Amino acid sequence: MKRLGWSLAFFIGFLSLSQEILWVRVVTFAHQGVPHSFALVLALFLFGVASGATAGKRLCGRWPLSADTAVGWCLLAGGVLDLLVPWWVSRVAGSEWLSVTMGVLIYMSAALKAMAFPVAHHLGSDAGGSYLGRSVARVYALNIVGSTLGALLTGYVLLDYVSVSSGFTLVGTATLVMGLVSLRRGCPGCVWIAPVIVVGVIATADPDDRTLVVAASRHAPGRIKTIIENRHGIIHVVDDGEERGDVVYGGNVYDGRTNIDLRVNSNRVDRVYLLAALHPAPRKVLVIGLSTGAWARILSTLPSLSQMDVVEINPGYLSLIAAYPHLSPLLDDRRVQVHIDDGRRWLRRHPEERFDLIVMNTTFHWRANITNLLSREFMEIARSRLAPGGIFAFNATGSADALATAAAVFPHAYRWSNFVYAAEQDFWAVPPQAVDRVAALRLGAEAFDLRRSTDRSLLNDMLAKPFASVHDVEIESGRALAVITDANMLTEFKYGRRLRLD
Repeated sequence: MKRLGWSLAFFIGFLSLSQEILWVRVVTFAHQGVPHSFALVLALFLFGVASGATAGKRLCGRWPLSADTAVGWCLLAGGVLDLLVPWWVSRVAGSEWLSVTMGVLIYMSAALKAMAFPVAHHLGSDAGGSYLGRSVARVYALNIVGSTLGALLTGYVLLDYVSVSSGFTLVGTATLVMGLVSLRRGCPGCVWIAPVIVVGVIATADPDDRTLVVAASRHAPGRIKTIIENRHGIIHVVDDGEERGDVVYGGNVYDGRTNIDLRVNSNRVDRVYLLAALHPAPRKVLVIGLSTGAWARILSTLPSLSQMDVVEINPGYLSLIAAYPHLSPLLDDRRVQVHIDDGRRWLRRHPEERFDLIVMNTTFHWRANITNLLSREFMEIARSRLAPGGIFAFNATGSADALATAAAVFPHAYRWSNFVYAAEQDFWAVPPQAVDRVAALRLGAEAFDLRRSTDRSLLNDMLAKPFASVHDVEIESGRALAVITDANMLTEFKYGRRLRLD
């Protein structure tokens, strides 16, 4: 009985924390990465654990069945609930009940597993012996070890090999197995449940492995062509026609298109073409955030380019780029090196590097952890990595404070469209030869010919669009702008998007 208690303590911790990691992935995806998502899951999970543990304590003293039989039924119920998660979420997808349903499921699944822990404590401790303290410590130690391994193995290993839907299937199946082990000891006549459970697992297993992603996704109308899941996140691609380019979503948030043609400009690639006009001859370029590879592909055609470093945290984008013939040459370009790493960490590890252009097509300013790329501390690092005459450019995604932060670090910072361009030198006046610099970009069928009036007019109109100063943007925003720091994280919380429980 003690060994059963110790095993329960370990596996309850392992499965509970594995389940929490999966729920954080699903809820964060459904709510598009707002920082409050993690807090919501944690609160519901801890509330479920507290309620379950309280019920489990009462279970030990009042349940008419033996303790191992009681805990067996609790774990069986928890395993069935885990297996049904993809089914339940898909049933309420797109309705106002999605978040409520997920909240109830988080609470119930955490509570059912937590009910088993007081029983494990009861079975595994030496209540009537002389080693009570040691036995209790052993139960808690095994639970902590299981919890730690559950978070590490599921978060860093399992999700690199299986989808989140399959993750729930595995956790549910393992919970059922533990329930059967407990039930077999206390109720040998209940063996008939085993084949029923096997049939149930087969029936509820997700055949296409996409149920949770499709159900929780928020995207423009269109067929989902590709889904890539790994421990770094979820990428899905929506078909939007050959002319405009497919739409790519990272973590359920718009992450760009596969278009590189300025004439189409469905993904506002004019903001990267402008860089060719602002810098006369960039040789070394750093791109933080690869995504579709469209921006890096355009920059790779700069005539003066000798080296481009691309830092991307999610390797899933590489397989995505390889599927598009007009983007895949980027992966074979010997001048381009792709580093799978965090952008800020990579810059800190390479203090000797200097770049003519540092470009970030940054994700939305209200998403969790975006402060790492928008804070004053990061921009000071970026400034120190610019070569003389270098330009730092990033997507402010509508945040006026992001421009104010750049202006607090760089002597010159302006907004063009929703992009911020910053440098030591003033680049406000675009020289007449800038049209020729942009036209020098060679992208096959997308190449420009200045002998065509349409091409020349297109480039002239782009370069005629004015920059906006911090003063202009502050007047436009109607409030005093603030500087983003690692400490205040104001784009994520003070001026961030609220958690929508729709």
